[in-house]
Order: sequence, then C-alpha cells, then structure tokens
Amino acid sequence: WVPLCGFRTLDDIRTKATLTSQQAVGLKHYADFLERMPREEAAEIEQTVRQAALALKPGLVCVACGSYRRGKATCGDVDVLVTHPDGHSHRGVFNKLLDSLRRSGFLTDDLVSQEDNGEQKKYLGVCRLPGPAQRHRRLDIIVVPYREFACALLYFTGSAHFNRSMRALAKTKGMSLSEHALSSAVVRGSGGAKVSSGHTLPTPTERDVFIQLGLPYREPSERDW
Repeated sequence: WVPLCGFRTLDDIRTKATLTSQQAVGLKHYADFLERMPREEAAEIEQTVRQAALALKPGLVCVACGSYRRGKATCGDVDVLVTHPDGHSHRGVFNKLLDSLRRSGFLTDDLVSQEDNGEQKKYLGVCRLPGPAQRHRRLDIIVVPYREFACALLYFTGSAHFNRSMRALAKTKGMSLSEHALSSAVVRGSGGAKVSSGHTLPTPTERDVFIQLGLPYREPSERDW
C-alpha cells in the first residue's frame, strides 16, 4: 500500500481518515468493487432494473452498456440506459424507479442520487443481487429522452478511446458528437470552442450516427480499442 496523506493501510483510513460519504461507501465495499463480475451477473442486474422499470411503465427500454454490451467476459460495473420509444413516458420514471429498487433492497448505497445533464438524469450507486454469496456492485442508471437514445447508447457503450475517436472525426467534418446528439454545421472559434452549435441531425439508431459520419457500422464488440 503506497502511503497517501499519511495513511499506509485501509485500517488507517477506516480509523483515522475523515471521509466523504462517497469515499466511505467505496471503502466499505472495497473488496467487492475490486473483483470484476462475470457478465452473467451483469445480465441479472440489467434484468432486475428492467423488471422494476416495466412494472412502473410498460414499454420502457432498459439496456446495459459499457463492457457488458461490448461482449466482455467480465465487467467492473454496470451502466443501464432507460428510455421509452414514445418520447415522453420516460418522464417521471427516474425517482420512482430508484424508490422501487431501494424498497426491494437491490440498491444498497447511493453515491450520487441525481446528476442532471440536460434532459438526461443519472444515478450513481451500489446494488446487490439477492443471495448470501452475492457481492456489492457499482451501478449507474441513466434515464434519457428517446431522441437522444442512440447517441447516449453509443457514448455509454464506449470504449472511451472509441468515443474520443468518433468525436474527433466528427470535429474534422464540422460536426459535434456527444451523448446527446450529433450536430452539423458547427462553427468553432480559433481556440476550438463552439461559436454556433449547428443543427441536430436525425439519429434514430446507432447505425444512423455511423452513416452521418460516413463510417461503416461497427458492432459493440468491435469498439473495444
């Protein structure tokens, strides 16, 4: 253990350090977080969120992203996107879904109860599947409007390097790509900052993002670089 701020061991931190609530949660579940979960466990977490969501509003779409969607055998955490194809029924679901998952005991700790990003709402916390041998796992739940779903799905699937490459390519074409939208006719100043955000392009699916950028579609399993 490398000395940090005078603390040499986890016990030192537990007994002597003043921690934020998030740090305390991380320390409490340190051993669990350190161990990657098999993708089968990530699938169960996704299904638990989906079942709770559908009980609140039929038709909600829930998709686990990140390394799970890229087909990896193990995952460090799970990001679940939630939306509704009608474009409006996702509204009001965020807090109800979290309340339901807390009542069931599935959510055990909150790290960030609500982080607003435009019309997207994000929860960062800890979950645990039922059963004595189950470990605590990091879970993020992001509720997004359907018009942003494809770009959000692309972003949260990753990988981080793939996302950076896609954004860099968009920039060379006078476009801007984010977790919200793909925009064209973007005007940037000499320092690269946006002067005009341009026009949002229609991207109903991930494939449309690739088409708009002039790229062949890559399956999620082909984006891990």
